[in-house]
Amino acid sequence: MATTAVNFSHICLTEKQMMVHGTELEYNLQRYIYPAIATFGIMGNALNLTVLLNRSMRSRANSFLAVLAFADIIFLSLVLPNVFANYGIFVFNYYFRWIYLTTKIHLIAMANWSSAVAIWCIISVCADRLWGIRNPLYARDSWPRWKMPVMIISIVSITGILTFYQHFEQFCPVREYCNRTQVYSRCQSSTGDKLFGRPNPHSIEWRNFISFCVMMYPMMMIIFPIILLVVLNMMLICALRRRQRNLLMGGHCSDTRRSAEASNFSKTEHRVTLTVTFIVTMFTITNGPSALEYIVRKAYSLQQHEYYDATVICTTLVIFGKASNFILFCLGSKHFRLRLIKLTQKKVNKKIENFSTTFLDRPSFRRNSVPSLTKHSSLLSDSNNNGSSDLEKKRSHSKPSLGVKSAPNPDQLRQLNGRSNSMAPLARMERFAHYDNNSSELHQPLIHNNSGSNTDELH
Repeated sequence: MATTAVNFSHICLTEKQMMVHGTELEYNLQRYIYPAIATFGIMGNALNLTVLLNRSMRSRANSFLAVLAFADIIFLSLVLPNVFANYGIFVFNYYFRWIYLTTKIHLIAMANWSSAVAIWCIISVCADRLWGIRNPLYARDSWPRWKMPVMIISIVSITGILTFYQHFEQFCPVREYCNRTQVYSRCQSSTGDKLFGRPNPHSIEWRNFISFCVMMYPMMMIIFPIILLVVLNMMLICALRRRQRNLLMGGHCSDTRRSAEASNFSKTEHRVTLTVTFIVTMFTITNGPSALEYIVRKAYSLQQHEYYDATVICTTLVIFGKASNFILFCLGSKHFRLRLIKLTQKKVNKKIENFSTTFLDRPSFRRNSVPSLTKHSSLLSDSNNNGSSDLEKKRSHSKPSLGVKSAPNPDQLRQLNGRSNSMAPLARMERFAHYDNNSSELHQPLIHNNSGSNTDELH
């Protein structure tokens, strides 16, 4: 219901009156326990989505489990405003209080909607596994492409219709105090004859409709789903035991390739069903007390202050159940763990590659690196030019002069002839050494054929 702003400027509230928690137990849980559970649950369900939405992991059961993870993320995200409202930096802030108090009833309605979606997704995946383990042909068959979206849209729409009344169930006017520096709000059921001492402006038909929805919601979204889950889970556990016995008996006599493939498929279906059983069992344990608490409250007509702490404890169990699915997936499915590790490594390597590419392509990096390279290249070219010029100079000095020389005297001729005769053997050795290094044919031995003629001779 729409809220109205009423001015009570002449009254100032104390800090204790400004607090939004009901009891000390609720305050301690929401301040110290809920933040850790909500943060872990959101991160864990996000990791579940990365694995379940992978192309190689698509199946009927995984599709329902992906919707379950998404619904749990929404539920845990809607818990965070209640957590923030227990810290002084938020609870005494005018703008936060005004936004929180005007939207609190709608946040609760959306949280109950996401919780209802999660319940029926659990029922769907449990029924699918039970039918698949009893009928192996059903497990192998695939649904038409339109059937799964229709199922998911039906679950979300029906649960949304059944929880939509909660947006109007309570009347929560927002009032300003202490010269409009403080904001305060209290809620009252819109089905009563009076609202805060004034006649209820709503019609009798509207109030009866809200009362009917209030009665039907716990039956359709809490009690009946929990009972159905307990029955389906017990049937699933019994089917798992029978399948385990069949696998043990079939393992001794399966020798052919076809029987081996069938056995592997049955083992895979068995592991998937076992993981689903863990999830359903945890969901039943954490959500069952809420149904029991509602039945006891209605049976004994208890007042709100008499069951408030019990409601807080049941809510804590529900929040813990929303955050525990990631642990159940990791403990119950080896394939899930390996797939998660593989995807994580792939994403980390991709991030590192993108970071390195981005860093190397930055203009500042190129401005700092290119001039240094050109400078070094110019130095190298200068050194090469200098080296080539020096080499040319050496060659020019070593070349014999073409000018006319004077004829040597007889003593010089005798000295030169003696030197040339002494250097002749050394020159021949150097020539053969040169051949030895550059010709592989000279190392081949003489090969004589049977006719006595030789080939590859050395001359």
